[in-house]
Amino acid sequence: MERDDKLFKVYEQIFQTWRWQVDSYWQRSNYFAAFETAAIAGCWLVLTAKDRHIWAGSILSGLGVILTIAWFYNNHKTHKYISHWWESLRKLETNEKIGLESLGVNFVTQQEGGGFPPYHCLPQIVAAIFMGAWLILFVWSLLLPCACPRH
Repeated sequence: MERDDKLFKVYEQIFQTWRWQVDSYWQRSNYFAAFETAAIAGCWLVLTAKDRHIWAGSILSGLGVILTIAWFYNNHKTHKYISHWWESLRKLETNEKIGLESLGVNFVTQQEGGGFPPYHCLPQIVAAIFMGAWLILFVWSLLLPCACPRH
């Protein structure tokens, strides 16, 4: 029975690590979204102000694009970590020598995959929406001098 306890503890630790990765993934995505929402609002104000700070708007929107690229990269790397720990759990569950499945420890192998889009793509979709907003603001900031009458 001691062997079973040790295996279960290992499984439990890997499961906790996986869950922490998932939680931190969504928490970071929420922080990125909140920060980018505020930054987009600020950029919008700069570009629509009476004295229009066009260069500042261009720089801010360019930085927003860079920030969103960092968000994409962060999501990609975090998803790799999550996948690694998920696969580790699956290997433990399905390894016949270890026999966790016979102990009723088979959370991962009971889960069905699929869905469109895959669940892990949702934060990337949100980041893509922000990327679109930043690109629109950037292009708009470049076109503003052409649209504004000169006095």
